[in-house]
Amino acid sequence: MADLTSYEQRLDRIEQKLDKVSEAITNIVRLEEKIVAGNDRVDRLEFRMDQLEGEVDNIKTAVQKNDLFVKNSERFVWALITAGISLAAYLVR
Repeated sequence: MADLTSYEQRLDRIEQKLDKVSEAITNIVRLEEKIVAGNDRVDRLEFRMDQLEGEVDNIKTAVQKNDLFVKNSERFVWALITAGISLAAYLVR
């Protein structure tokens, strides 16, 4: 009988250890799922950042073209204003 109780105790300890191992494995699986989900989010954010960088580059190019047009237009307008003032001064004289 003493042998049976020692075997039962030993089996109980083995069962407890197996329970701990199964809990650890469950925790590892949950952690792995969180890591995978985090990596998916990072991949999605990287993709969105790449798209935004492309859009920013397109906007930058458009602004540079508009900037050149505005500079030339402004120079032309100031040349017309100067010519108008000069003409007015010539006519007043």
